[in-house]
Parts: sequence; structure tokens; C-alpha cells
Amino acid sequence: MWCEAVRWRERGELGARRFETAARARRTASLALSNRKEFTTPHNGAINSLQRRYLLSGASDGSAAIFDVQNATEYEAGFIAKHRSILLVDKQHENGHKFVVSMAVWYPVDTGLFVTASFDQYVKVWDTNSTQVVMDFKMPGKVYSAAMSPIATTHMLIATGSADVQVHLCDIASGAFTHTLSGHRGAMDPLNSLQPSSSSKIYSAQQRTGKGKKQSHKLHKSQIPGHGHIQQRLHPGLSSSQNCATAHYGAVTGLRTTTDGMYLLSSGSDSRLRLWDIDSGCNTLVNFEAMRLQTSKPLQLAVTEDPSLVFIPCMASIKAYNLWSGMTFQTFRGHYEPVNCCYYSAQEQELYTGSNDMQILVWSPSTPAGATFITTVQYFILQFHPKYHFDKDS
Repeated sequence: MWCEAVRWRERGELGARRFETAARARRTASLALSNRKEFTTPHNGAINSLQRRYLLSGASDGSAAIFDVQNATEYEAGFIAKHRSILLVDKQHENGHKFVVSMAVWYPVDTGLFVTASFDQYVKVWDTNSTQVVMDFKMPGKVYSAAMSPIATTHMLIATGSADVQVHLCDIASGAFTHTLSGHRGAMDPLNSLQPSSSSKIYSAQQRTGKGKKQSHKLHKSQIPGHGHIQQRLHPGLSSSQNCATAHYGAVTGLRTTTDGMYLLSSGSDSRLRLWDIDSGCNTLVNFEAMRLQTSKPLQLAVTEDPSLVFIPCMASIKAYNLWSGMTFQTFRGHYEPVNCCYYSAQEQELYTGSNDMQILVWSPSTPAGATFITTVQYFILQFHPKYHFDKDS
């Protein structure tokens, strides 16, 4: 049967892109707690951040660690792959953070550098090979978030959100602060999440309040390609002269852009998830089903490459929602304490989650690759080649 499907692809009756997309979607749909891969974490605190192919994690005990998700360090019982950290920087390190590591991010172009942000008011840039700090930035307050643009070619800026409300841009090349982005209201409300977009140079920042007031977030646009200058204007979907729109009734706890950079997801302490059109700034009014979210700390969301699913930590579980209908697709249970972060690897087609229980869990496609291939072929035959029929048991 798979030979027949290959012939259809050769003849152009079954598009390669369509076939690949469905194969990825079916593998994502079969995610389950992996029984053949696990991480042995060196952290003694809650896992707050997870990033990329070499999994970079930051924890509440002030440590940051790196794991190789493809090559196991050892095997247990012959087939369970154990992944121990290949790099660890903690409080015992001469340049380690003293308090919570709130965010750890890779330098987008090269894994030779990574950045950590901490409640000790420092943002540090690390050389991965030497495990030494090559540069640090002293911030005016606790640092809640840090982000770098994945498409920047003319700068090496780190956007940081801290307790002083403003977004500070730190330049790795010069070691100085280049910009300060103001706009959030509430002088005592810290910024606890930043999210770069991959379509244009947009940074999204959120503001957190501790008094249950209405919470707003803004979209800051920098230079727009093709215009040749910085354009400042009221965003079409924003309602006031201060370029802000009410997003949540309470703290905004998480932000995530889709991989195509067209949409922004926001979660709030009002236990709501909202999908925003970045171009217009408008709420798409997708009604996501009921969820219960943490209110005490920021959350790291994840989206699939399609994008068709969004993964969001819901207390001790993780829920996957259909991005366009808002319906609950699947619920993942395995952690014993509230989950803080999740990261979806498009390359591995795996979901990684970190929690207050100090564990990183791996959620892998439950069906073997060969079986997935056959079922995907059958799926396409039914969906896109109605002239061909086969028995259910074939």
C-alpha cells in the first residue's frame, strides 16, 4: 500500500507537502509520555524555562543546564535512553546566579552562546564551550524575562523585562543599553514575559499586576521592512491613544507567537487563552474551552509548526487546544506539581515539559515510525484518493 502511495506522489496525485504535513499532524496527535526516553535533571528547584534542540533549561535554584535530546548519555534496561545534563552552571559556579533563573534562551544563530536572566537583577551571556560569562548586564530590578529576535541580521539585542515596567534592549556587541521601550502602565507592576515574532521585528511585552486590575499588553513595532524608517502609529486593533488594548482581566502570564509570525497567543490569571491577529491587533474571538491556569508565575506556551495545536500548562497537567476551534484536543498528565513551561520540538516531534516537581518529561509519538507511515498512507488514501478503497483489516 505504501508503494502505491509513493507512486501517487511520483505522479503528483498526492502532494509531498500535504503528505508530510499529515504525517507530522498524526504523530503529534499520538503524543504520550515516553517510555523510552527520560531526562535526569540536576536541578533542585522548579523548572522555569525550556529551549531548542540542545534543551536549555533554567530553574528556581539558580541553575541552568543543557541536555542533548538526540544522543543519550546512557541506557537503562537496554532500551530506556537516559539524558543527563552535558553542561551545568549553578550557584557553586564562580559566575553563577544567586537567585531564581527566570529565563534561559539560546543565541538564535549559534548554540555557542546562551543568555540567562535572574531575580538577582543580572542578565548574563555565556560561552557554551568554556561555561564562562562573556558579558553581563545589571538591570534596575528583578528580571522576569529575556528574548532575542530569531530573524535579526543587523543587531545582537537582548530584550529584557524587569520590575521597573520598561523593556530594556541590551546590545551584546557593545555591552551597553541601546533602547528603553516605555508604554506599560503601573509603576510598580513588573514585565514578566517577552516574545519576538518571526515575521517582522515585533516584540510583545506583558505587564503583571498584583491588585487584580485590568491588564493590558502592547505590540511594539520597530522598523518595518520596505519603509526605510521607524514608523510609529496607532495600531488598528488598539483602542486608546496609548496604543494598548485590554487583553485579560488580571495578570498576563504567558505569550507565544505562531511559527509564521501571524498570530499571538496570550494567557492570563483570569484562566483565559486568547488568540490575536498581529497585523490588525484584534482578538480573533476563538473561544478556548475552560482551563485552570497558575496565577503566581509566568507560563511558557508552545505551538506546533503547522500551527494547529497550542500546548499550555494547566496546573499539574498540560492541555493541547485546537488553535482555530478552541476545543481541547488532548490532556497530558504525568507531573506531580504545577507545570511552568513546555517546548515543542518540530524536528523531534516531541513535547518537553518542566514543572515544580523538578522533573523534565518527554512526550513522544506513541506509534513507531513505520506504523505511523502506514497509517498515514491509509489516512491519505481515504481523504484524498476516494477512488481507492480497502478493507478495515488490510
